[in-house]
Amino acid sequence: MTLVFGVMFYDTIGFTFTDEICALLLVCLYAARVATTPSWPTNKGLLITFAVFSFYFAYSLAIQSNTPAAIATDCVIQIKPYLGFFCVYAIAPRFSVRQRRTIRRLAVLFAGYTAVVAALYVSSPETIKYTFGGEARLATAVTIIGLLYLYFSKSSTFNSTVYLAIMVIGLFSGRSKFYGFFTASCLTMVYIHRRRRAFRISAATAVFVTFAFAAVLLVAWDKISFYFATAILGDSQSTIDLYARAALYMFTWPLLIHHIPFGTGFASYATYTSGVYYSPLYSSLGIDNIYGLTRSNPDFLSDTYYPALAQFGFVGILLFASFWFYAAKKAAGALRIGARKEGLVALLVVVFFLIECTSDSTITHNRGVFMMMLLGLVLGDIKRMRSELSSAVVGWPAQVAQH
Repeated sequence: MTLVFGVMFYDTIGFTFTDEICALLLVCLYAARVATTPSWPTNKGLLITFAVFSFYFAYSLAIQSNTPAAIATDCVIQIKPYLGFFCVYAIAPRFSVRQRRTIRRLAVLFAGYTAVVAALYVSSPETIKYTFGGEARLATAVTIIGLLYLYFSKSSTFNSTVYLAIMVIGLFSGRSKFYGFFTASCLTMVYIHRRRRAFRISAATAVFVTFAFAAVLLVAWDKISFYFATAILGDSQSTIDLYARAALYMFTWPLLIHHIPFGTGFASYATYTSGVYYSPLYSSLGIDNIYGLTRSNPDFLSDTYYPALAQFGFVGILLFASFWFYAAKKAAGALRIGARKEGLVALLVVVFFLIECTSDSTITHNRGVFMMMLLGLVLGDIKRMRSELSSAVVGWPAQVAQH
């Protein structure tokens, strides 16, 4: 349901509550699982997530970062992706061979659909508005389809080639972020598939990571230089001339310094809700006259995600970085035990978000919630594989003794 209505036809249908409904259903499924299990298993990550967001909700109300309605709305939007991740991770669903085959076929079918849309976009750019709503969303949809196919297929050169063929469709979007992710995908897949031994941190690995990072920077430099260099160096003569997203980056650091350690609070800066319930912070910063950041036209306020971390302060940034470090560590752990496909998909999801958050708030939207669910599914499988491997190692001496 989420793939069909929350990714592929989300903009065509116009039903904007798919991700909220999905997150709610996942919480209900997890609660039902806990309630029907005699041992009442709980997920520490989910409990910590509720505790952290509850604290920031109370903190935002205390400092009056916006109206109570705005704070509640933004809290729900910000917690959605983490609910999707931790619920799927805790439930850890298993798919049959038939179900995996069905998902692969759906991925191929939707890949054909996106290829048609991409071809029509080249000849008639207006058509993208009636299908995916924009080039960036087409690129994200292609990424999701490709990763779904890769994860639900067997690890082989053929399936890796199909994955890359699907990803080629996204190149028609013209998004430099996608170019960067596509480059990272190609380099990472080549490197991992060439290494038949267990993954180890070595000089060769360090050289590859450095080379891959440099390649991504080179491919996506136009976007990076604009959003970061412009913000840091302040190329514009006045705030009116400063592009909206660069302005949001430029004022992130001062906000972090002036609101140590917990930030400006929910619905206050660089989020969708801070535009709907226009935050007074923009006027105090003097950026409420920039196109896309005005009260009458706040369209660009949620076009990035990293500046929105100012809402959570240095503590929130530390928590955010810790989450992604945890995910990357688990991916590397999967490679070390020989689970190359699982480790590869998890690593690519992490790379996707690290790139995507530079100039879009995808992580809090429908496609971002879906990707977080996929990450939870992959890391849940990795956890189960590690557990099974540990059990096999522990049981091996006993089996030898019996013989």
